[in-house]
Amino acid sequence: MVNAADFKRQGTNLAFGQGISLCLSATGVFSQYLSRNNASAPTFQTLFLYVGLALVFVTYFYVRKRPSVDLPWWYWWLLGLVDVEANYFCVLAYRGIVNFAVLGLILHMTVPFVTILSYFVMRKRYMLEHIVGCAFAFAGCIVIFTHDNESAEYPDQGRGNAWSLAAAFLYGVSNLMSEYAVKRGGMDANVECLGKMGATAAVVSAIQIAIFERDTVAAVEWTPANIWYTFGYVLAMFTFYVVVSIFLRITESLMFNLSLLTADIYNAVANYVCFSNPVPGIYWLALSLNYVGTAVYSLKEPVQLPPAGAPIADDFSDVQTPSAKPIVLA
Repeated sequence: MVNAADFKRQGTNLAFGQGISLCLSATGVFSQYLSRNNASAPTFQTLFLYVGLALVFVTYFYVRKRPSVDLPWWYWWLLGLVDVEANYFCVLAYRGIVNFAVLGLILHMTVPFVTILSYFVMRKRYMLEHIVGCAFAFAGCIVIFTHDNESAEYPDQGRGNAWSLAAAFLYGVSNLMSEYAVKRGGMDANVECLGKMGATAAVVSAIQIAIFERDTVAAVEWTPANIWYTFGYVLAMFTFYVVVSIFLRITESLMFNLSLLTADIYNAVANYVCFSNPVPGIYWLALSLNYVGTAVYSLKEPVQLPPAGAPIADDFSDVQTPSAKPIVLA
């Protein structure tokens, strides 16, 4: 029988998870609206996100004089650069006539990308369940890519799929770097990571806009609707970054992975309600493969080996296995 405390905790986890899924779906909706209004400026859209993260979390970190994570300055600049480009490719994927529900499925490739990178960089060891789960996720991606992506209904879908795959890989790198930083401390490390990533990413974004996007931003007709769409995108992304940071501190990665799956349902509904675009039948096959893959992958946590050079425990039940930090999509 579930006691009141467990019920309350699971209810809180569910609420956080659904909030994350809604934020993910909202970013896709706002990006699609901006694209259809010829107001899509990928780096410009995310600049305000990073400025907001820097203002809130850097200020809090230094005003409260919290202990710092011992990482070199270049680490934060590299993290900022990778995260900027991940969001850049993600927004770029929504340009043109595309089915954004399909793009959301491809972004789930972040999970197998993180798995592969974690094996080599974070010394995590995976079991059969993880390999099978990743295989199903890859199969879902292959189904999408082998489908007719140049149909008259969605002429830009093939290009959007490619940009989404690039974004998924860079999100995997960003997630891995963020995990490495936050695992070196408590909640203070989360605050520092969000703040310093936001600060460095804001500078990188400003430089990128000045070099590549200045004419694009100048050509946009900033109607009240486009301003509100940009504001909605930034608000959804900011909420996503903050809620994910908190969520992964209070629950396990299983709940996180399962919560992300509901974003695909929200995407399918939003695609039909907001844009009158039904999702193709192949979507449901790819979605089913993703569901199976994520469920199998989440059956067990990976084993975290000690740092290189440290003795390995004889009994692996004594090895601590902190929750992995999966995606973060925008």
